[in-house]
Amino acid sequence: MKKITLLICLFSFLLSFSQSTIEGFIFDKESKTSLPYATIKIISNNNYYTITNEDGKFEIYDRFALDSLEIRFIGFKTKKVPVTYFKEHSKFYLSPNILALNEVLVIANKNENYAYDLLNSLIQKYRNKKLVIESKGFLTLTSSARGIPIEIIEGFYNSEQNLSKGIVDLKIKSGRFGQNKSFPFYSLNNTDILMDFQLFKKATQILPLYPGNMTFSAFKGKYDVKINECNLCNYEDLLISFIPKKFNGRLFSGNIIFNKKTLTIKKIELRVADPITNGLSSIIENDIMTPKEIKLNINFNPIDFEKIQSLDFEFIMQYKSKKNIEMITSHSFLYFYDYYEPFEEPYFTNNISFNNDYDKIIALQASDEFWNSNYQFPKSFSEKRAISFLKKYGSLINYENSIPKDDMKYTKPSVIAWNKNKRLEWGSIKHGLDINKKEHNFTNRDNNGENIKADKVFHSVVELKNNDNDSGKNQEFNFGYILDTYKIKNGNKQFITRTLFDRGSSFCKYSRITNKLIYINLVFDIYEYHRQNLNSQINNKMTLDEVKIMCEDKFKEASLIVKKMKNETNYGLNYKNLIRWNTTIKHKLNSND
Repeated sequence: MKKITLLICLFSFLLSFSQSTIEGFIFDKESKTSLPYATIKIISNNNYYTITNEDGKFEIYDRFALDSLEIRFIGFKTKKVPVTYFKEHSKFYLSPNILALNEVLVIANKNENYAYDLLNSLIQKYRNKKLVIESKGFLTLTSSARGIPIEIIEGFYNSEQNLSKGIVDLKIKSGRFGQNKSFPFYSLNNTDILMDFQLFKKATQILPLYPGNMTFSAFKGKYDVKINECNLCNYEDLLISFIPKKFNGRLFSGNIIFNKKTLTIKKIELRVADPITNGLSSIIENDIMTPKEIKLNINFNPIDFEKIQSLDFEFIMQYKSKKNIEMITSHSFLYFYDYYEPFEEPYFTNNISFNNDYDKIIALQASDEFWNSNYQFPKSFSEKRAISFLKKYGSLINYENSIPKDDMKYTKPSVIAWNKNKRLEWGSIKHGLDINKKEHNFTNRDNNGENIKADKVFHSVVELKNNDNDSGKNQEFNFGYILDTYKIKNGNKQFITRTLFDRGSSFCKYSRITNKLIYINLVFDIYEYHRQNLNSQINNKMTLDEVKIMCEDKFKEASLIVKKMKNETNYGLNYKNLIRWNTTIKHKLNSND
C-alpha cells in the first residue's frame, strides 16, 4: 500500500512539474531597455514559438522546451540560449547589429528616382500575392484617459490573411472585456478598422492611405521617398521612408524595412497626425470623436516573412461629450500564430444576428481551461493594472466565467445564455422586432449558418437608432443551442454546449404580464433541460460532426416538448397548467425563479 501511495505522489509531482513554466525578459544590451514582441522559438520537435509581451516578458511551458531557445528581434543579432539559463537568470540581452553606411545609400543619393523605383518594385511584388493563409489570432486591447483605464479586451480569433489585402477575415472564438462604469467606452471594432486596411491593394478605406494603396504616378506625386540609414536593420536590409509632400491628414508617413536582394518586407511602420478617417463616429448623436494620432506597425514573421505575425495599432482621439472632453488612447495588438491550424468554428442550431463582437463574446463564454491552454504571452503590467482597476471600479465580462446582470446596461446583448440565477425579464425582451438601418459591408461576416451584423465602427454605446418592423405578429421567441469545441493542454478535445435566447429576433408586443414572462422562461428552461441531457451523452472521443447531429436531434426533441407545453397551457394563458409545467421543469433543473 505504501508503494502505491509513493507512486501516486511521484506521478502527481511529475505531472505538476511538467506543467511548470519558464519565463524571462528580453533586453537590449546597449540601452538596457526591454524588447517588446521579440520572437522566441523553442528548439524542439514541434518548432513551437511565442513572443514577448509589451514589457519584453515571455512565458512558456517547459514541456515544450527540450533543449534551447532561439531569440529573434529585428535589428538585433539572433541568439540561441539554453533553457537552463532562465532557471537561474530573469533577463537575457540581445546585441544590436552595428552597420556601416550601406553602398545602396550612395547610389540612391545620386539617383533621385532610385528610391521611387525600388518602392514601386516592392509594391508590385506584394500586390500580386494571392495566397490566403488561415491561422489563430490573439488580441489584446487597452484604452485609457488621463492614465485611467477605461477598457480592456482579450480575444481569440480565427484569421485569414493575405500579403496583398492584409487581414481578409477575423472571426472571434472567445473573448473577455471590461469597462469603467463611470465612462463606458467600446473600441473592440478596432478589428474592423484593421480588417479594412489594405496592405498593397488600391483602395478607399477607413484609415488614411499610404504608397502601398496607390499607383506609381500617384505616390510619386504625393510623397518624398528616400532610402535612409536603418538602426533596426540587418546587413542585407534597407529602410525606405516616405513622407507626404502635403500634410493634410489623408496620408500616412512611414518606413518599410526589407531585404534588398529578395525584396522581402520585414516590417511596415505607419503614422499620421490629425488623421482624416472614413466611417468613424460616436454612436451618441451629439458627442464628437476626433482622431488625433494613429500609429500602425505591421510585423512580418521572422521565421517565415511570407506571413504576417502581428499588427500593432495605437489610436489617440479627442472625445467630446456634454459633460467633458477627454483624450483617449486605445492600443490594440493582434498576434497571429498556428498557421494553417485555426480553431474549430462554433456551431449554432439557429441563425443568430450578432450586433458586434462584444455581443458574441457574451454568447461564447469559454472556460478557464480554454484560456490557460491557449494564452500566448503573459499579461503586461498595464493589462494587470487595468484588470485590477476595472475589477474595483468597473465591470469584467467573462473574466470569472460569469456575467454580472448589471454589467449589461450598455452592451445590450442580442443573445442571452441560460442561467438559473438570472431569469429573463421584460427589459430583455423587445416590444417589436428592430432592424438596424445602418450597416456597412466591411463589417458583415458569415459563419456556419450565423449572420453576424456588426455595428458601425463606434467608440461609445447608447441606444441604437432602430425602426420598428411591423411583421403582423404579436410575439416570437427564438431559442437555440451553441456547440463549441477546443483542445486543452494535453491535446484532448473538449465540447461546450449552451442554451441561448436570441433577443435580437425575439419580441412580444402585447400581454406583457407575469404569466407570459413565466411562460417564456419555461420555454427557456425546457430547452436547457434537454441541453443538459445532451451534455451527459457527449464524450471527448466523438467527432465534431457526430456531436452536431446529436445537438440538432436534441434541439428537435426539445422543440416537440415545447410545442406540447404550448398547447396544454394555451401559450401561458392557462395558469393552472402553466404552474404545473413550471414546477415540473424547475424541479428537474433545480433552478430558481
